[in-house]
Amino acid sequence: MAGLSSWVCLVVVSCCIVWGCQQAKKNDTGSDGAGLASLATTTYHLGDTIIIGINQSLAHVSIMFDNKEERLVNQDTHEVRIGTSGQTIGPHQLIVRGIAADQKPLADTLNIELWPTTPPLTLQYSVVKSYPHQTSSFTQGLEFHGKTLYESTGLHKESNVMQVELETGSIRKSVPLAEQYFGEGITIVNDKIYQLTWLSGVCFRYSMDFKLEKMFPYHTQGWGLTHRDTTLIMSDGTNKLYFYTPGFKLKSEVAVYDNNGPVNRLNELEYANGYVFANVWRTNRIVQIDPASGIVVGVMHMDPILPPGTSKEDDVLNGIAYQPQEKAFYITGKRWPTLYKLNVSQIAL
Repeated sequence: MAGLSSWVCLVVVSCCIVWGCQQAKKNDTGSDGAGLASLATTTYHLGDTIIIGINQSLAHVSIMFDNKEERLVNQDTHEVRIGTSGQTIGPHQLIVRGIAADQKPLADTLNIELWPTTPPLTLQYSVVKSYPHQTSSFTQGLEFHGKTLYESTGLHKESNVMQVELETGSIRKSVPLAEQYFGEGITIVNDKIYQLTWLSGVCFRYSMDFKLEKMFPYHTQGWGLTHRDTTLIMSDGTNKLYFYTPGFKLKSEVAVYDNNGPVNRLNELEYANGYVFANVWRTNRIVQIDPASGIVVGVMHMDPILPPGTSKEDDVLNGIAYQPQEKAFYITGKRWPTLYKLNVSQIAL
């Protein structure tokens, strides 16, 4: 047994030595233990100068900003400065390459995020009129088609697509979803009603008389839905907007930021006057988004219209519809007793 014990100890010690050598090689980034390059921060505003610290003596340095390379030739430097004017907001990658004095090539990768510089404009509005709204409706989508109002509701066993009488709040027509589906946002394109589901990865397309015509798969959560011309615009609860064809083929996506960083939990959507307006879930804000850049240019604070006793957890602000003939926004929330018609007097342009 003593011989066996000695053999086991020898194996364990040998394994520890090999592991230690491997770790030493893995962490060998320079004589001072630092990486090739470093940043004081990973978040910057557009227009800022990024200062990249060079932690080793190099004969040559090159910086690749995404796919654009900027070279500094034959110079031993301790820092490199990169401008951000003209870049897009969101995540970017910097690849730092260098040649050491012994001609050994070195490389390092740095990840940064660029935020907008200008804070969103606070949009001013007034309540023009109030309408009844069904307190049983867990509102997930709101849409005008002509002068007719449509609404989508959520929750399992309670999800519907509905045509709503604006003046009374009564339901003119309704079609339920199967029990396994949790309904989300809707929009109407080319006389077709599109309705998302939350976790099922399925978008339903109906005719205007509520006959189910087709089901489309997608690979994110489904939250809000609107459209620009014939392009569907969808949110998934993150800070991203996705742009789809009417056949639900993904065309592009954009990440949404304001001057404080990513604007997450984008929910119900409406497209109006060249911008996407979005509820931010579990806040009392509606943000105005430039769909080309993802920059939040405006914000509406909806606290003054919240019904008394509204729960921040469940009965949240959710439901935006724009009536272009009236140039008015219609706003409600989940199980709210009221639908508000708003005149927004100041839109960020």
